Amino acid sequence: MGCFRRARSAGLAGLALAGALLAAGAPGALASPAHAASKAGRIAQSCGEQPVCLVDGASVENAAELGSALPEGVRVVVIPQPDQAQSVPSSTIAAELRSATGAETVIVIEDRATDRFAVSSAGDAAAITEALYSQGASDGGTAVAAIRDELVPAAGADAPDAAIGAGAGIIAGAALAVAAVAAGAVWLILRRRRRRERTAFAISAKLEKELAAALDGEDGAYVSEAVDALEELTGAYPDLGERIAALAQHVSELFVRVRRRGTDQQIRLLQSQYKDTLSKLLKALHEDYYGDILRNPQYWSNPEARLAEVRRAVESVDQQAVENIRQVNESRDLEFKVALDSLIKTVAEAKLSDVYPDRES
Repeated sequence: MGCFRRARSAGLAGLALAGALLAAGAPGALASPAHAASKAGRIAQSCGEQPVCLVDGASVENAAELGSALPEGVRVVVIPQPDQAQSVPSSTIAAELRSATGAETVIVIEDRATDRFAVSSAGDAAAITEALYSQGASDGGTAVAAIRDELVPAAGADAPDAAIGAGAGIIAGAALAVAAVAAGAVWLILRRRRRRERTAFAISAKLEKELAAALDGEDGAYVSEAVDALEELTGAYPDLGERIAALAQHVSELFVRVRRRGTDQQIRLLQSQYKDTLSKLLKALHEDYYGDILRNPQYWSNPEARLAEVRRAVESVDQQAVENIRQVNESRDLEFKVALDSLIKTVAEAKLSDVYPDRES
């Protein structure tokens, strides 16, 4: 259900931008250059060549997908929400990181309930910042993905200075004319985008109501919570994030469609089936099992086999949800072929000897 909750009014963007600007200029936000450079240096060393770097447990929902979608020369660094004693502004961190890495553009995302941004760029950092906040997205990664095409450096941005004299005046005049046309084009693009966002918000609100109606009752409420839990895991497991996000979307779509085209009996059957299936899947995806194996494979016997089993389970449930959608569309009987009992048995029987091979439980 959370996939329909992320839509936000574009009007929130202005408030978010104002809040971010106030925070950046708050008293006590200044730091010594050495301190700022030291912190940026530590982050740069930790992140290496990663296009999207998550620092100290900070996260965005689409880290893996965003990393492959960013243009050349663009870096995104996600940091935890600064506390009141934070002495290095995020804008300073962005500037120091761009200097240290040689990137064209560095975007620092502060991981908050509604994320905030700081941008340092060889291009127009202010325009990029405004474009990010104009998305009205609570998740910073979603906002960056939405404007990734605008982050591509303009052709000829690094061209040498124009010749001095009359020729320079002509070039400057032409540049002003081009800039005016470009400004008009940007205004039109932003206007159209805001119109699309208003339409998308209205559609999402309608779908949210339909999904809530399809997930009534005790079993439906559990399925709704399970879908939300899956979406929260997309950022925790970069190797599975895209597949888990697709699964959450497909399950939500299935319940919306069965409410539109199916019967009450089908809805109850789906609720019962997916309550059981998603419950088992979430146990396998829990941070104490899949998460710990992913982080500490040396403490588990057959870690690759265990991880592969969970990944196959996610893929199988996703494929089943898509097939159930087709069955609803074609007025066929619903079939459920995915069984996770063996996976849950593996999770439930994980003993001390599985974690520490040299010991017996």
